[in-house]
Amino acid sequence: MKSPEKKRILVFSVDALVSEDIEYLKTLPNFKKYLGGGAEVKKIRSIYPSVTYPAHVTMATGCYPEKTGVNSNYSFSLDSKEDSWLWFSDVIRVTDIFTAAHRAGYTTASVFWPVTGKHPDIDWLIDEYWMPRPDDTLRSSFERAGSSPEVLDIIEANRGLLPPSYVMTGRKNFCIHPAVDDFLLKCCCDIIRRFRPEVTFVHNGNIDDGRHKNGVFGDWLYPELVRVDEAIGDLGRSLEAIGELENTDFFLVSDHGQLDIKRTIKPNLLLSRLGLLSADEKGRVTEWKAYCRSNAMSSLVYLHDPDDRETYDYLYRELCRMRDEGIYGFSEVLTREETVGREHLDGGFAFCLESDGYTSFSDSCRGSLIAPLDLSDFRFGHATHGYLPEKGPQPVFCAKGPHIRGGVSLDSRRLVDEAPTYARLLGVRLPEAQGSAIEEILK
Repeated sequence: MKSPEKKRILVFSVDALVSEDIEYLKTLPNFKKYLGGGAEVKKIRSIYPSVTYPAHVTMATGCYPEKTGVNSNYSFSLDSKEDSWLWFSDVIRVTDIFTAAHRAGYTTASVFWPVTGKHPDIDWLIDEYWMPRPDDTLRSSFERAGSSPEVLDIIEANRGLLPPSYVMTGRKNFCIHPAVDDFLLKCCCDIIRRFRPEVTFVHNGNIDDGRHKNGVFGDWLYPELVRVDEAIGDLGRSLEAIGELENTDFFLVSDHGQLDIKRTIKPNLLLSRLGLLSADEKGRVTEWKAYCRSNAMSSLVYLHDPDDRETYDYLYRELCRMRDEGIYGFSEVLTREETVGREHLDGGFAFCLESDGYTSFSDSCRGSLIAPLDLSDFRFGHATHGYLPEKGPQPVFCAKGPHIRGGVSLDSRRLVDEAPTYARLLGVRLPEAQGSAIEEILK
């Protein structure tokens, strides 16, 4: 029996791109050429919490956090978040599109797609990772994250796109935009031209960074959308260079929107007032019965002893009381059972605090209850995310290619429907997926 003809896809995720941005992108030359006249879903409902890493795992698996096991950008820890980023793919509990495609004989590439470190089924890999160790270099860092020697050579060849201070030994904050986005996009284009992968995923963070720093909308946005259009053009021209543009289904997607915020609240100080947490003068936790871990505009509340019903009941009553007072930044107190039933969010937490719509949450255990906005952390800028997914501007989904129906416009679908759509198109299976293929856009 003759095997079905293999297809090609390229998925370009622009972090925090929202439906309002698409109207301007439609006026720009590269969007017109490579995505114009294709199919679109005007609004994609994200997952809860609407933050980058859980969302991108959903985008690649078609599963909610209850199944993927990824409910934050970080593992639960009382230490600095810098030590707990979920960089590596072994935390994902279900089959993703890379494994499904690889098993079917496809070649795969991923550039800065979150939670892909050391992924065994990505042939050409640059994980979303940066130099976390004091003696790191570009090569040592990305080699640790699973890049092969030939991809490390591409990384080294493009290091000149980064200002020298970005790649000095010991540079901790690698992800400075937009230079890092230009660098990574050039690496992706080189991978396409050299290795011709059949399944390519690439993630860009510049719009997300701009919204955190400036607010959701404003005049700053238009030059950055031109950058997105230029990136679309670079990817399209790379496909043209290898003679595969007409054979490739090109997707432009995003993970979540953002909301403008006015303040940051420290819920761990509220727990301290309740006698459930103690910290030293440097804010380091010394004893705790309960602890809040921020996902920006939501916060997961953990119990030191999950079976401590007395603490659970006391804390739930007090959180509900504070919610009803309306001054502590959260409008809902959801139990784990409620998050599972309502949003397919599960994990080792007891409760989830949902923002009032203009407050973000900090992990801090010292200082005053309200903290000033802080551009050094995505959770505390002028805008952020992590809230219930129906709120605010919505993520996008646009597609064009030989197997995509032209001129189709759908009002809404779900983030969990994206990976099943890629699987349907490639003729592969994602047996654990909770979403379904967006059949209306497929020929």
